[in-house]
Amino acid sequence: MGAAKTVAGQSTEMPEIAEALGRMEALLRAVGTEPLALDEAVGRVCAGTLAARLDAPPFAVAAMDGYALRWADADGPLRCRGVARAGDPVGAPVLPGTCRRIFTGAPVPPGADTVVVQELAEVAGEQVRILAGAEARRHIRPAGSNLRAGDPVVQPGIRLTARHVGLIAAAGHGEVVVHRRPRVAILSTGNELSDRFAADRATQILDTNRPTLKALVRAWGGVPLDLGIVPDEPGALSATLARALGAGDVDLLVSSGGASVGEFDYVGPSLTALGFEPAFRKVRMRPGKATLFGRIDGLPVLGLPGNAVAALVSALIFLRPALSLLAGAGRAALPEEQAVLATPLPATGPRTTILRGHLGRGANGGPTFAALADQDNAMLSGLAAADALALRPADAPPARTGEPVAIVRFDRAPGF
Repeated sequence: MGAAKTVAGQSTEMPEIAEALGRMEALLRAVGTEPLALDEAVGRVCAGTLAARLDAPPFAVAAMDGYALRWADADGPLRCRGVARAGDPVGAPVLPGTCRRIFTGAPVPPGADTVVVQELAEVAGEQVRILAGAEARRHIRPAGSNLRAGDPVVQPGIRLTARHVGLIAAAGHGEVVVHRRPRVAILSTGNELSDRFAADRATQILDTNRPTLKALVRAWGGVPLDLGIVPDEPGALSATLARALGAGDVDLLVSSGGASVGEFDYVGPSLTALGFEPAFRKVRMRPGKATLFGRIDGLPVLGLPGNAVAALVSALIFLRPALSLLAGAGRAALPEEQAVLATPLPATGPRTTILRGHLGRGANGGPTFAALADQDNAMLSGLAAADALALRPADAPPARTGEPVAIVRFDRAPGF
C-alpha cells in the first residue's frame, strides 16, 4: 500500500505529538504588521528592533532629595546656593565651599559629584553641615545609565508587556510596529448541534466547542471569526469552507467535529476536494487522535475532534502554539513540569495518554497529581473541575503512587 499524500515530502501517517507540532510549525508564517500606540501594545508581538533615540536620562539626575555638592568640600560647613527641582534646566556649576538644595529627578549641577540625603545634613540658615554616615558619589543617576542612544530596547518576536512599553517610551518612541492579531475562522460540524437552549425541544446537543474555541482564540491573542454550525452534508461543508477561503481575511481555519473516519464525517473528504495538503490527519494521542492539520491554497487548516474534552485538549496542544507562531512569537511550548502521583495509574496503550486530575501538595511541598476517576472525552464537567493534565507516554507500564509524572497546570496556560 502506498504512502499517504505528503507535504514537503513528509508522510502524513499518524505522528507523535512532537513530530506533529514540528510539521505544523514548518507550515506557519507570522502574519503582517501594523503600528500601534504604546498604550495599546501590551500582549502584542514586536515585529522589529527598536533602538533608543536618546540617552536616558539625558543628563545626570538626583536619585534622592538632599544637597548636591563636591565631596572634597564635605568636611567643612557649606553655604547653600540655590535650588534644583525636577524639570529645571541644568544650572550653574557648584562652586567650592557651596552646595545646592536638590530634589529627586532634578539635573545635577556641573561640579557636583555627590548628593547627600537631607536626613544626613544639618541646616542652619544658609549653612549646611554634612553629618556622619554620608558617602561619596552617592544618589546620582549618570546620564545614559538607563539607556544609551542607539541601544536596542526590544527585539522582534518579543511579546510586549507593560515593562516593555515603559522602556520603549523611555527610548523616545510613541508607537511600535507589531504583528497584527491572527484572524481565526471557527466552525462546528454536526446535525445534532444546536446554537442555543430551547425549552420546548426534547433532544438537543448544545454546541460547546465553538464558543470555547472563540474564547481561547481571544485569550491567546487572536481574533475569532464565527462561521457557525455546519450540518453533516458534504455540499454545506464544502460551501462554508469555500467561503472562508474566498474571504481573503482569514489566517487560520479551525473546525471541530467530523474529522474522524465515520460514515458521516465529511471534514476530511470536503477538505480534500478543495485541494487540502495534509501535514497530518491523525495524532498519536488520547484524547485528540482525530486532529488534522495542513493547508488549502496556503491557508492553514486545523481540524479538531468533536468531543468537547478532546477538542479542548487538542486546542491546548496545537491551537495555542499555532496562534503564537502566526503572531510572530515562535512556538509557545507546552508548560510542562513534574509532579508525583497521589494515586496509581494503569498502563497506557499505543498513544500518548492525557489525563485530567487534581493537584495537591506533597510532604516536600511539591505538587501531587490525582487523576479523575471519569476520563470520558465528552464530559466538560470533569475538565472544568480539574487543575491540570498529566501526560503519559505511549506503552507506559502501570505507575505507582509516588512515581513522577509530567503535568501541565491550567494556571500556567492562561485562558484554558
